[in-house]
Amino acid sequence: MANDTIVALATAPGESAVAITRLSGPRALAIAAARFRGRVSPETSPSHRILFGSFLAGDGAPIDTVLLSVFRDPHSYTGEDVVEISSHGGVAISRAILDALVSEGARPARPGEFTERAYRNGKLDLAQAESVAALVRARSERSLRAARSALGGSLSRKIAAIDGVLVPLLAEVEARIDFPVDVGEALDGETLAGRCAEMTATLRGWVERLPAARRVQEGVRAALVGRPNVGKSSLLNALVGYDRAIVTETPGTTRDTVEESIWIDGVEIRLADTAGLRAPTDRVERFGVERSERAARECDVAVLVLDRSSTVGDADREAAALLEDRPVVVAWNKADLGAGARERAPVAPSSLVAEVETIAVREDGAETLRGALQYALPRVLGDHVGEELASTSARQEALLAEALAAVERAEAGLRANESYDLIAVDLADARRALGEIVGRGVDQDVVAAIFSRFCIGK
Repeated sequence: MANDTIVALATAPGESAVAITRLSGPRALAIAAARFRGRVSPETSPSHRILFGSFLAGDGAPIDTVLLSVFRDPHSYTGEDVVEISSHGGVAISRAILDALVSEGARPARPGEFTERAYRNGKLDLAQAESVAALVRARSERSLRAARSALGGSLSRKIAAIDGVLVPLLAEVEARIDFPVDVGEALDGETLAGRCAEMTATLRGWVERLPAARRVQEGVRAALVGRPNVGKSSLLNALVGYDRAIVTETPGTTRDTVEESIWIDGVEIRLADTAGLRAPTDRVERFGVERSERAARECDVAVLVLDRSSTVGDADREAAALLEDRPVVVAWNKADLGAGARERAPVAPSSLVAEVETIAVREDGAETLRGALQYALPRVLGDHVGEELASTSARQEALLAEALAAVERAEAGLRANESYDLIAVDLADARRALGEIVGRGVDQDVVAAIFSRFCIGK
């Protein structure tokens, strides 16, 4: 399978200005040459050249006029001979080109197989390869920068730096096991524990950044919560700039969570308009209220919407009770309908980030809320709001946590003068976990599972 020549559409299928079909493998140049007619053949072309010509069907009729790019082994994305055929976009043209290449001997690629070949041929390590998927999925400026940072090797360099401390320390510990007489006591357990503490601090700081990195990568979840008819749906519409949610004067119009995104300071804010929190009147509304409560418990930042023209009631306090232990922005909506009671919002001072007045029915009526969400970002992202955080996958995060736990055990063991055999096992476990992040010693089934989640053609 590794010696096959694979083919796939590298651009999204459907109508488009341009479609790119990608070939990679030992016969990529010959297969492309069998159907390409131009002044220069792909088989004789130097690497990194673009050829102009026609691409032919089996009967010799032209399918389309194309640009054909040649990338010779090893100077290509996959490390193999690669050909990329740029044609006009469209379902029929793309399908005809794919069918022609398959008929000449290419095999349809599996999801992620091009990037998998890049990894297996040493063009990328596994951390960089995983970041390719994050790059494709990036929905915000910050998530794009995070994925690009990982693709550029930032994770791999951090692993290498920790390895630079871990490997000599492990060698020192193993030497005390194998050659205790020769090693002597030049470095006692406390001194070795101090060296171990350097790694502990580095890994702990890294792990502490993971929640912020995850929010940058996947978007900050913000739930608009409150009793019925306080203007949650109107505020969502005002924030996104169009009528995303249905708005009526009838309380309980929203029966399900309605989601849409906005972008603030390069971060995606995933807004969720929720059903009004009250005792449900029917089975459908009960489902909506349950989803609202779940959204309130799982959000990264909550917007508690209160009606400025009325007093705070039990339903408002019950809504606020769902928002403990998370940052809360209070939006006093309907500020144009009357003064109301200037009472305090029913939110714990430790949770309250900001209070703003909004008039959701006005074109600019939610700008104060947008500003409050911007103000809340440092609270949500911790001290990392302006920091370039490399994207990480769930697999990488689990391995980092595993490595940190192993190093912490080793440090504690050194300080307690435990057996060096046990300490060596902990340090070896830490190195194995870190090595799997970049692909060292990783199970091949795990590698296959990682790339199976990629899109076809990448």
